[in-house]
Amino acid sequence: MVAFAAVSLIVLSIDTLPGIANDPRLQWAVDQVVAGWLPILTVVLVASYLRGRRSLGADFGLALRPLDLAIGLLAGILLRFGAVGVAELVRVATGGPPVPFSQSAGSDLGWFLLTSVLAASIVTPVIEELYFRGLVLGALRNAVLGRAALAPGEVPSGASTARVRVAGVVAVLGSAVLFTAFHLEGLPTTSEGVSRLVILFLVGVVLGCLALLTRRLGPSIIAHAVFNVSVAVLALLTPAAPGLS
Repeated sequence: MVAFAAVSLIVLSIDTLPGIANDPRLQWAVDQVVAGWLPILTVVLVASYLRGRRSLGADFGLALRPLDLAIGLLAGILLRFGAVGVAELVRVATGGPPVPFSQSAGSDLGWFLLTSVLAASIVTPVIEELYFRGLVLGALRNAVLGRAALAPGEVPSGASTARVRVAGVVAVLGSAVLFTAFHLEGLPTTSEGVSRLVILFLVGVVLGCLALLTRRLGPSIIAHAVFNVSVAVLALLTPAAPGLS
């Protein structure tokens, strides 16, 4: 976590360089690829090489089975409907105004497909699941169990059922908290911000449970991808507001 945060902060300073600060697309590339994907993937690979079996499958459960497609699809759809329900409940509870979905794909379809479909719905789910549900969740679980470099779902000899359950709960909740913090930009001050906080935590918990119960990342990757791509689908179906591209 410290290594990832340090690398990200250093790289984000690139945003202030002349030629990048005034170019939204170049800035997106720096933020997403250099400050996001690269540090995450680097930390995962280094951890696997130095402390694991040097296999993303053996260390973090990076595997996909046919059943995972069905599990992930169902979980992703339910999470999206749940997100809509949470947003509405928070809005009603706080008395905030309705926030209609107004995002559209814009006029540059190629850029939209690159950022919202390829990047957000294909690459990001794989990399983030490796980090949060693979490395972070596994590290927290191993820390509670008092063992390092355990394979996903592996239980050390002599560990009690209660301790294994506690380790699972701590790992799921801890990884969900870090997942939420990673996606927040400051503390929420509006009903929309509060609902985002709740939704992110809920998504983190569900994805963590999927990874823990199946002992692999296939279901959580598919669910994460479905959850993200649903926004892109809605954007494609929403006409752009007059004067906007």
